[in-house]
Amino acid sequence: MSSRPLRIAIAGAGIMGRAHAEAFLAGGAQIVACVDSNAERARELAAASGGPAFGTVAEALREKPDALSICLPHSLHFDAAMEAVDQNVALLMEKPHCITLAESRALRAACAQRGVMAMAGFTHRFLATSRTLKACIASGRLGRVELAVDRLVANALGPHAPAWYRDRALAGGGIAMIGMIHSIDRLRWLLDAEITRVWALTKTPGTASEVEQTALALLEFSNGAQASLVAHRTPAPGHERLHRYGIYGEKLVAHCSVGSFALQELELVGPGGQARETVTDDRPFITEIQEFTSALIAGRKATPDLLDAEIALGVVLAIYESAQTHQPISIREFLGDNVTLNSA
Repeated sequence: MSSRPLRIAIAGAGIMGRAHAEAFLAGGAQIVACVDSNAERARELAAASGGPAFGTVAEALREKPDALSICLPHSLHFDAAMEAVDQNVALLMEKPHCITLAESRALRAACAQRGVMAMAGFTHRFLATSRTLKACIASGRLGRVELAVDRLVANALGPHAPAWYRDRALAGGGIAMIGMIHSIDRLRWLLDAEITRVWALTKTPGTASEVEQTALALLEFSNGAQASLVAHRTPAPGHERLHRYGIYGEKLVAHCSVGSFALQELELVGPGGQARETVTDDRPFITEIQEFTSALIAGRKATPDLLDAEIALGVVLAIYESAQTHQPISIREFLGDNVTLNSA
C-alpha cells in the first residue's frame, strides 16, 4: 500500500463511531465517509472528522475507502460487513461482530475467499493494565494460573441509552453480549487457553424480547484454570460503572480495576511485597487502531481476528443456552467443526 493516508469510512455515528473516528485521525488516517441513518448525527460526525455524511454503507463505499469501521447496532453488522467484503474493503468491527454463528461463519468464509483483512474490536486487550498483565503471565511471574474471578457492574439502561440496546433481536443479547464478552475474550487471551465448558444463569426483567440485566457464568479452560464471571446492570442511582477482576496464580495474585479507560489499577500480591500500577492517561482505542492500520499497511493478519470474535460470540451464545437448559455446555460441541480450537 502507498504512503498516502489510509482512507477510512465510519459506519455508525454514536459513541463508538466517534471514538473510532478520533483514533483513526490521531493515527494520521483520513475519514472519507461518515454513515448513520440519523442524518443529523452523520453530519455532526462528518463536521468533527472532515468526511462527508451518508445515510447508507453503500453510499460510503462509493468513496473507495481502504477500510470500513463498523460501529452500528449489532444486528446491522453482518450486512454492512458483507457489502464491504464484496468490494475488498478491510474491516474493523465492534463487538459483537455478528449476533449468530451462521452470520459469523459466512463472514469468515467470505473474508478468506476474497483475502479481506478483518479485525474485531476487543478494546480490553489494548488497555495498559491488560498488556502489563499479559506480559507477567507469559513470563511465568504468576506461575500456573488456577482461577480467575471477574465482576462487571454497569449502570441500568436509562432514557439516554439507545432503544435497540433493550431489543434482543437488534442487540443479540444484554449485559453478557455487550459487557461480559470483553471478559471472555480477555481471559482467553491472557491465559492463552480455550474455554472448554460453560455453566450459566441469566435474569431478564420482562418479556422474552428484552435482554438480560444479569449474567453469571462458570468457565473451564483447556489448561485446567477455572473462572467465575458476573455481569449486572444495577438500578441503584448514582452507581459508577466498575469492572474488577482477579487472576490467581501459584506464585502471585493479580487484581485489576477498570473504573474507566482513564482510570485503571493493577496490583500484584505475593511473596516479596506488593506492586501497584495506576494508569490515568491510557488511550486504548488509539493502540487498537494502530494495530489495525499497521496490519493493513503491512498486508498481515490483525489480532484479534474474526476467529477470536466467533469464539467469544459462541461462548456468549453458549451462556444463553446453558441458562435456558440448566445444563453445562461443551464449547467444542457448541461451535461445531467450523472452528478449530487451540488446546493447552
